[in-house]
Amino acid sequence: MGGLYVLYLVAGNVLVNSSRARAELNRKPQTIQVQWSWAWTAWPGQIDVHGLRLHGHARQLLWSAQGERAWGRVRLWPLFRRELRFAPIRAYAVAVDVQPTVADRKPPPWRSDAWRVTFDGIRTSSLRRVRLGDLVAEGHGEGEVGFTHQLRGGPTRVFPSRVAMSDARLDYRQQPLLRRADVDLRFAVDAFTHERPAGWRKAERASGRLSVAGDTPPFMPRPARAASAGQGMAAGRLKLDIPFDHGSLLPGGSVQWDGPMASLETDGTLRPHRAHAGLEMGPDAVTLRAQVAPAAGGAGTTAQDGGELRLRFASRRLLPLRPFADAVKLLSGTARFRWHFASLDWLTPLLLSKPWLHLDGAGEVAGSLRLEAGTLMPGSRVEVPEVALGARILGKLFTGKAHALASVDDAPAGGSLAMSLSADRFALAPDAASTPYLRGRGLRLDMQSSRDLARFRDAFAARLRFTDADVPDLRAYNPYLPGRSLNFLSGRGRMSTDIRIDGKGDVNAGRMQVSSSGAWLAVGPSRLFGNLHMDTRLTASRRAGHAYDLDRLTLMLDGIRVAGSRDPPWWARFTIRHGRLDWDRPMRLRGNATMVMKDVSLLLSLFAERNAFPKWIARVIDDGQATAHAEVDARRGDFVLDRLSASNKRVDLSAHLRVRDGIPDGALYVRWGVLGLGVGLSGGQRDFHLLHAARWYRSQPDLLSPADEP
Repeated sequence: MGGLYVLYLVAGNVLVNSSRARAELNRKPQTIQVQWSWAWTAWPGQIDVHGLRLHGHARQLLWSAQGERAWGRVRLWPLFRRELRFAPIRAYAVAVDVQPTVADRKPPPWRSDAWRVTFDGIRTSSLRRVRLGDLVAEGHGEGEVGFTHQLRGGPTRVFPSRVAMSDARLDYRQQPLLRRADVDLRFAVDAFTHERPAGWRKAERASGRLSVAGDTPPFMPRPARAASAGQGMAAGRLKLDIPFDHGSLLPGGSVQWDGPMASLETDGTLRPHRAHAGLEMGPDAVTLRAQVAPAAGGAGTTAQDGGELRLRFASRRLLPLRPFADAVKLLSGTARFRWHFASLDWLTPLLLSKPWLHLDGAGEVAGSLRLEAGTLMPGSRVEVPEVALGARILGKLFTGKAHALASVDDAPAGGSLAMSLSADRFALAPDAASTPYLRGRGLRLDMQSSRDLARFRDAFAARLRFTDADVPDLRAYNPYLPGRSLNFLSGRGRMSTDIRIDGKGDVNAGRMQVSSSGAWLAVGPSRLFGNLHMDTRLTASRRAGHAYDLDRLTLMLDGIRVAGSRDPPWWARFTIRHGRLDWDRPMRLRGNATMVMKDVSLLLSLFAERNAFPKWIARVIDDGQATAHAEVDARRGDFVLDRLSASNKRVDLSAHLRVRDGIPDGALYVRWGVLGLGVGLSGGQRDFHLLHAARWYRSQPDLLSPADEP
């Protein structure tokens, strides 16, 4: 026997330090890697390893563990039932690291006879560091963790375990959370697999107790969270004792925090406020109480900042996670607050599911709220005296400094949450970096939604209004017009708008008016000067993008003169009803137009100058008011008047006209009694038809068809 033991000592210790042992244990390095400096064994199943380092990849987790020394033994009898079972293992100077990864390393298909690995307990009295994602704990730790796991994706169960640290420091993303902390976690987890329960629902299988006591840094606003900020302020104190059992918090648990909460003055100095927060687990609810006192003495913007909060969650069960609509109905409480924030950008995600409205800048928020079963009650009110407003509507950005007020009315039908933003001065531009092409005063954005927080963001509706804003240069709107076929050459204007907006920032109805005194406008080769007023009423279409149904578009032209012509001023009124409008760049307009004009002279000028027509044309085109009907299509580079029919008391006119990239093409027919004239226009060349003019015109094709419908 003595000889066999000596043989084991020699052979066993040579083997555990050999390259063959390392190669055998690292046959699947993509799954697990094991390295050590040296090891020794005194009898079969026993091993003592120095400089141990383990690395592995399990599903979407990369893990590693290392220790200066680990020793224990393998139980031999379980090997006969395909179980690798370790008796309690002791380890020294331990560090553990677990990181998520997008790469999912799936195990091979499960088999009922797959091997099982069991650790009765891994014990250490020198736990140095634990890192879970971005959370890092360092200190003097101890613990014992035991578990069993069946390979090939089989079930895992965690035995009653404990991890504790004293004089610990806890950081998250390199920001301090706790200092000089005592942490004690006791836990066990019932059997689970990767698929069942899925994701975070595995936490429903856990039970245990978490106790923490430690110092916290002062609570400071984000702009002041530099490494040196708050050095002269006292630390806070956290005491936490939370028992939990299969997704529920148990009665008697509590969280208490006392410490300084800093507000940021406009000059960058910090002002400390004393704060307290407490969480209590009762028999059937969890209650949160928090209070921030005004700063002691002194003056300043934030000296009177403070508030009180009492919130009750009518259940101790946290898992499985409830849908938001169900969870919020369990909330009741009150809040009273006044606080100056270095940035108000956190308001936007509270209000909207799609951030078309953006609130930012430093500012004060003050209010009083009362919540019952997830519903804001009458009397609730929040006010922001000044906030930087940004609203992106129809692809353009409204900006300005606004006053905001939200309140809940007490209407008999249940009431609603009403909010208003009013900006004394505002501007409109393509984006924040561009020069504004509209400036005005008195912008008002009125919003309304359900006071039920579960429906608040989905039931959101808004109305934006302003009157008589200044448009310094009408050419800013040319990107929406059909290029050289129809565009502004110069001019200043005024604009008024009243539009309805849904919670996604899409306009679903509205009215826009633009007017100008003395604008230059190009229609094909013609240059027009005069006054204009456009009034557009639209409703949202079911099509994608910024597509709208036109209830009515009215364009009034007055005092119009054609450059190079001695004709007296001309006027016209164009009305399009039941059309289509795509509000993109360039804009597209399609519909049936009715035109009432002083005479038909301007229409004829698009085909030829007055002196190019026969003399009888010159005698009748100015003879009285004319009414016309046509199909209109304005799009990128094109302006089309098709199947146009106009008449006054002496002359009838029909036309197909397309202006493409500033060059007109089409066909014209004019009739006065028995006299008729046809004009064909192609590539800038005119072809006059005096004989059989009506027959020639009827042979000309239409320019628009149903396929052109936007």
